[in-house]
Amino acid sequence: MAPIVRPDIHTPFHIDFGWFEQNGRDLREEMYDALCEECRALYPSPAEKRLVDRVDPETAQVMRVDALWECLADHCGQKPGFITPATPLTTAIFRALLANENRPLTPEQLHRRIGKSNPNSILRVLMGAQIENGIVPAEGDGKQV
Repeated sequence: MAPIVRPDIHTPFHIDFGWFEQNGRDLREEMYDALCEECRALYPSPAEKRLVDRVDPETAQVMRVDALWECLADHCGQKPGFITPATPLTTAIFRALLANENRPLTPEQLHRRIGKSNPNSILRVLMGAQIENGIVPAEGDGKQV
């Protein structure tokens, strides 16, 4: 039996998509709420599922991805107003993971990305009594879209 390891500031976290269904929440609605006004004009409904081609900037591999993810990762998530000092910490963490295509991030990396709080405080929020926005420690490489 493998030992239980308590998450620390080096533990990667990601969004567990199943959490949304189990808790009666719609991940697409949450993603849509994070879109900038420009992207909302392109995608007027969160229910509209559309695939687009996305070129990985590092590998040049072309992938078919959900248009909402593509917009969040390549457009909204890169804008200065996506995460502001006024953005609640739990929302900022969620948005950072959305913009990172749900590739796992550690509390240290989240701190650098969102510029709020400190890694230990972020870890305390992530390990609180209630799971916020489906964010849990990642197993392996985490789930990607």
